Amino acid sequence: MIRRPSSFVTLVVAIFLLSYLYYFSNQFGVSPYLPSPVTDADIRKSPPPPLGAQPDSNPKDRYITVTTTVSSVTTKTASSGSNPEPNIGSVAPLPADYSPSDDDDLDQDARWCETRYGPTYLQTIAKNARPFCKPESQSQFDCLHSNMYGENRKDSLCIVRNVVFEDLRFNIDCQMRDPHEPDLMGYPHPHNFQGYWYDTGPRTIMTQFTVIGSDAAESFEKHACSNPATPRDDGYKVLIKREGGTNYWHSLMEILAFYFTIDALQMSIDKKTGKPYMSPADTSKIQVIVLDKHDNKNYFELWNYFSPKPVLTFAEYVKDSSTKPCLSNVIIPLPGASNPLWQGDWDPRICDHSIIVSTIRRRILKHLKIPTARDLHAPINVTFIDRKGSRKLTNSKELSDALIAAYPDVKVNVVDMAKLTLREQISLAANTDVLVGVHGAGHTHAFFLPAQSSLVEILPADLGHRGFRNLAGLRGIRYFSDHAPMASSDRPETSRDWHAEDVTFDKDAFMKLMEAAIQSVAHRGFLDSDVS
Repeated sequence: MIRRPSSFVTLVVAIFLLSYLYYFSNQFGVSPYLPSPVTDADIRKSPPPPLGAQPDSNPKDRYITVTTTVSSVTTKTASSGSNPEPNIGSVAPLPADYSPSDDDDLDQDARWCETRYGPTYLQTIAKNARPFCKPESQSQFDCLHSNMYGENRKDSLCIVRNVVFEDLRFNIDCQMRDPHEPDLMGYPHPHNFQGYWYDTGPRTIMTQFTVIGSDAAESFEKHACSNPATPRDDGYKVLIKREGGTNYWHSLMEILAFYFTIDALQMSIDKKTGKPYMSPADTSKIQVIVLDKHDNKNYFELWNYFSPKPVLTFAEYVKDSSTKPCLSNVIIPLPGASNPLWQGDWDPRICDHSIIVSTIRRRILKHLKIPTARDLHAPINVTFIDRKGSRKLTNSKELSDALIAAYPDVKVNVVDMAKLTLREQISLAANTDVLVGVHGAGHTHAFFLPAQSSLVEILPADLGHRGFRNLAGLRGIRYFSDHAPMASSDRPETSRDWHAEDVTFDKDAFMKLMEAAIQSVAHRGFLDSDVS
């Protein structure tokens, strides 16, 4: 009789404990049962901790971890062998409307923009890689091709594996496949690649600087380049033939086309290996070889973006004692004239953003170590490009003096860009609120203007070029323009060309144009000027 109450109490306590454990399990998603023993073998089989994670104080305790923060009503649970319940405070994906529209939803203009200035441009090139050599060839010659919406033209770049440099030629032992084979149909054959102005592009490089076919086999035997034991250059030689090397816009288009080439090769899969043609680590082995004879090295520091290896002229490469005849990789990049920024530059476009333009801009500023942070309480910066060569503004001093007098709180920089280094020019542009000048290569600096800045273009009379307007649209910056008549001359009108003719701009028209541009940035950052 005495033991029954004790049994009853024991039963009540047991029920209470089981109820509490059940409640604890439901509340925190943790099993009330103790973990099974963990052996050393189990620990060795478990995956390593993430990089930077602190090691467990006791590895056997890793099976159950409960972290509870009552004040913020959040619970984090990790349980071995099961999928934990979603944490309190986690969120579901954004509504579908926030995601980019499918291609089928793009209108004609939007599709035109995306295929040139969006990731689609690089993705399309990467997808259209084709091998052109028969399997018995000692070299591998693969080319990638663009395919832009609304155009039949295909621009090409090529990467060649196993090449011999001899007698000023890059020898490629490639027995070309039949262009009528199914996977090559619709793609340009290397012997029929597109031609480009100024004698540039892969077709010109192949014709003037390579030997392709059975005639190249002899050089392989001579230098034993088919023997894996033969010392070879395992880098990536990029063969460049420039348009001229002096015009800033043309030069930048060539450099950007080179960047797009390397990006596409890192995305495209080599069918022989199942891996990309280049890895990010491979880019440090790039060396640019300039094949033309233009005496200009102004932009070499931009050709050096991917690799610290020095840019060499062809003459320097030939004389370099470290040059080896056996080369692992040769790249023939996209030509500057194929750059999508050349597309539609005589027509106004609605394209209002570009991921690839923003990415390249960020790369160059970082590469040149140009700071972009500025005091947003500081006065507005206006950069007045004062051309001194052809197409100069004859009354530039009158206009700049009037601008300075009318806006005493605005900092006006009157600059001859030709006297500055490339780094100085880009640094100036990156800290400019309003860039103004006569139509010319100086407007290329719209590429580097800050967000919410303005571009002002004074166009020669009747000139309908829209390239810089479209660039401003891609950058999301404001654009203003007006036309100025050519300065008086004794030459007949029929013999005058806007490329070389000076212009004279009416002062009142100039001030009206500048007022619109300056007022448009009056509320940039912390600036807070009344619009009058």
